[in-house]
This record gives sequence, C-alpha cells and structure tokens, in this order.
Amino acid sequence: MTPSQGPLGLNALAERLEAISSVYASHFGITRDRDWFLLKIQEELGELTQAFLRLTDRARGKENDAAAERLADEAADVLGQLLLLHRAMGVDFDAAVRRKWLRYEAAGDAS
Repeated sequence: MTPSQGPLGLNALAERLEAISSVYASHFGITRDRDWFLLKIQEELGELTQAFLRLTDRARGKENDAAAERLADEAADVLGQLLLLHRAMGVDFDAAVRRKWLRYEAAGDAS
C-alpha cells in the first residue's frame, strides 16, 4: 500500500473534534452551522496571523516566551475548524487530500 492509499485519519480526527466542539457550543449556547464554521476559521486565522507577527517581532506585545507554542496552538485551531467545516459539509477530507496532494507521490511530479 502506498502512502497515498493508506489511512490518513483526518475524518476520524474530525469526528473527535466534533464531539468537543458540540460540548463547547452547548456550554456557550452557540448554534453551529456552516456559516459559523467558516467564520470561526476566519477568526482563528486572524489569531494565527497575530501569533506569527508576534513571533517574528512585527507586532505589539512582543512577549516571545511562548510565541512558538502559541503559533502552533493557533495553527491547530485553524486545522480543527477547517476539519469541522468540511465534516459539516459532508466532505471526505481524507479523499480530498489524496486527490489534491498525495496523487503526486507516485508520479514524483507536482504539475
């Protein structure tokens, strides 16, 4: 089995994140729909950008003690929200990654 055929586990991860997101939404009285998921990605992307700017000394509040960890955490938030949006839309994320990215592994060509 080639890497492009093996399990990626993104769909399974999305299911685990959905369980957490559902509890979060219930606790805070949030109605999650496709629009909310997309807007949440945008919010998290802004936080990722802010963390990047701080890490690279291009923003106020240059407390760099945990800047690299914060950047990683914000990237995890963006990925998590992206997986949740695609889950809500019924997208098979594993198949999409195979189709869009991993098909180039066997070909050795990124054209």
